[in-house]
Amino acid sequence: MKYFNADLHIHSPHSIGVSKSLNLDTMIDTCKKKGLNILGTGDVLQPEWLKYLEQKLEKSKDRAYIYKDINFILQSEIEDQESIHEVVFFEDFNMVRTIQKKLEPYSSNILGEWGGRPRVNLTPAELVDIISDEGALIGPAHAFTPFKAIFRQNRFETLSDCYQDATKNIYFIELGLSANTYLADRLECLRDVTFLSNSDAHSQGPRSLGREFNRFDIDNPSFEEIVLAIRRKDNRKISLNVGLHPKLGKYYNMFCNKCRRRILFKKAMKSFNDVFSQYSITENFIFIYTNNPDMAKQDYISQVNKGKVICPSCKKELSKNYKIKLGVSERIDLISTSEKPIHPNHRPSYINAIPLIDIIRSEKHITSKTSKTVLNTYNNIIEKLGSEFEILIDTPINNIKKFNENIASIIKAMRNDEIKYTPGGGGTYGEINLEI
Repeated sequence: MKYFNADLHIHSPHSIGVSKSLNLDTMIDTCKKKGLNILGTGDVLQPEWLKYLEQKLEKSKDRAYIYKDINFILQSEIEDQESIHEVVFFEDFNMVRTIQKKLEPYSSNILGEWGGRPRVNLTPAELVDIISDEGALIGPAHAFTPFKAIFRQNRFETLSDCYQDATKNIYFIELGLSANTYLADRLECLRDVTFLSNSDAHSQGPRSLGREFNRFDIDNPSFEEIVLAIRRKDNRKISLNVGLHPKLGKYYNMFCNKCRRRILFKKAMKSFNDVFSQYSITENFIFIYTNNPDMAKQDYISQVNKGKVICPSCKKELSKNYKIKLGVSERIDLISTSEKPIHPNHRPSYINAIPLIDIIRSEKHITSKTSKTVLNTYNNIIEKLGSEFEILIDTPINNIKKFNENIASIIKAMRNDEIKYTPGGGGTYGEINLEI
């Protein structure tokens, strides 16, 4: 049995907000730097991207699609009638075209230029039935995010609530950038399913592509082997999930749906009778001061869930969109069936990772995400020490110290879960807080 690092959810230039320079060649370069062996194709149902992929990808002797030494799984994301995003994996191009034809009557954009993530007017159960009947694999994408996800606020609380009888064909969920195994395993309904940690990348750069990945223990990188691993059959499995610490994700913390400021609780310096009346507002945060932050936060979350909390920054505006919205962590608090995670025996380890680019930015105190200094350092450390995944997970700290002691200390702190974070929310990524 071999292991393969796989990021199985990306997009193409035919989805809104995706880099126009993203293509197989630009992704290949990043895959080699990161240590990725298998990549999702993204948006394979979109006609132009499908044609491009058919021209470029070849079948290897083990029935895997390959391009320049990187293996690919045919993959797309679909939005159903309930505005839930689903990740789909296909065996081959014939299966893609068959399913594309079956979904076309229910979609106005599946064949359009921007149909990379098509809207299909079918219920979740109906969509799962069509996909699984053809032999493809489907499961909820970024399952906990506040937008377009199965477990978002005021929607479904279990898999069966959403998929009904079709739940038997849901073998995986995608955690998303703001959740990890420790959060998701607080839900009993997820004990039997496999967790995928994928990037949902919208660009080919190393901050995006492969920022989350799965380590598959399989014989070869084919669709058949991937399915066996997801279903945990014949000793195939996912042996490791790696992803951002949830606080680094864009939707970990609750936020105002209009101004997108995040809500944080702080211990008050004096006693207040009304725990929610004392607050301060900054460019990115609303700080609420209270005598008992933990207890007050739980009460606040309950009120937010009922739609009763108005953003103090936006309350003077006559707008319908000034209410506070739950982030991933608060939503899980509400729908969880256990206070702490209960990991089933089949659940692999999860590593809370920080992209190497962000570690270098922090070490150099550079805020720019496109800094040449940062990119040069990134390329240099990989040339000296190996792929990014090796450096973050496996390379001895003493070896990293020979390159840069500060970077080594950050990676050591990351591995020991000793780093503090400013949580993300409202579409803004979280940040690492370090004193080097």
